[in-house]
Amino acid sequence: MKTWSKWCLLLVILAVAGTVMGDDSPKVNATAAILVNAETGDVLYSKNSHRIMAPASTTKMMTAILAIENGNLDGKVRVSRTAAAKPGSSMYLHRGEVQTLRNLLYGLMLASGNDSAAAIAEAIGGSESHFARMMTEKAHKLGMKDTQYKNASGLPAAGHYTTAYDMAVLARYCLKNPVFAQIVQTKVAAVSSSRSSAHRTLTNHNKLLWQYPYTTGIKTGYTRRAGKCLVASASQNGASLISIVLKSDSMYNDSIQLFDFGFQKLTPVAENSKSNGQEENVTNEAPTEVEQKAQTPE
Repeated sequence: MKTWSKWCLLLVILAVAGTVMGDDSPKVNATAAILVNAETGDVLYSKNSHRIMAPASTTKMMTAILAIENGNLDGKVRVSRTAAAKPGSSMYLHRGEVQTLRNLLYGLMLASGNDSAAAIAEAIGGSESHFARMMTEKAHKLGMKDTQYKNASGLPAAGHYTTAYDMAVLARYCLKNPVFAQIVQTKVAAVSSSRSSAHRTLTNHNKLLWQYPYTTGIKTGYTRRAGKCLVASASQNGASLISIVLKSDSMYNDSIQLFDFGFQKLTPVAENSKSNGQEENVTNEAPTEVEQKAQTPE
């Protein structure tokens, strides 16, 4: 009996060891994450991807695509007192300032301006609350069943939520728009100021554009409740991937691991278009990563 027990134990140990050694999936710190083939939508990796999460400034992806689809990029927008006073990250708009919608979009997606978001929402929707309803309606039309918006910026609000899966759906849709795709891959942009001859220099908050050579976008986000969030896209050798990490201690490292894993699966794309999705357990949720910018809400 003892000999039989020993053999059983040995078989279990060997099986576990073989599983561990053969497991090439990335070790992602984020509470929720997903990696998808940008062309097909196939899921290559998943971790709590349908869990309801706070999106922080990744919200601005929806703000941007609605503005592009419904506004005149060269049209003039007058910044209201309410928009100029928005807290958190900013492109430093002034009350009464006049900007083109295009410039506001760069301020939105590079500087993550909450003031830009409010100005855009008021210009397109008449008010930010009405624009938020437009955002939610658009989300549901795209099949984002677990998403609801309460504002255009992603500042904390009751009932403002999404999932990593829904964000992947949105990212795939947005990247098909050439204006959106061009903005989110821009590292630095200069926009005019209606108050002086000087230009504002906007630097993209997405440090992955510098850290990972295949990066093509998209958007960072941070609030205390949401933690550090990153929706990212990358292309290599004809393969295009989208990764979403929500509430991560190390959002850039998580994203790079996901991309490296995905590109191994999609080289070339035609050889592996099936889902290799995996689900993992939740890991530590406390954000501790030190970034190059102050941890103010985006």
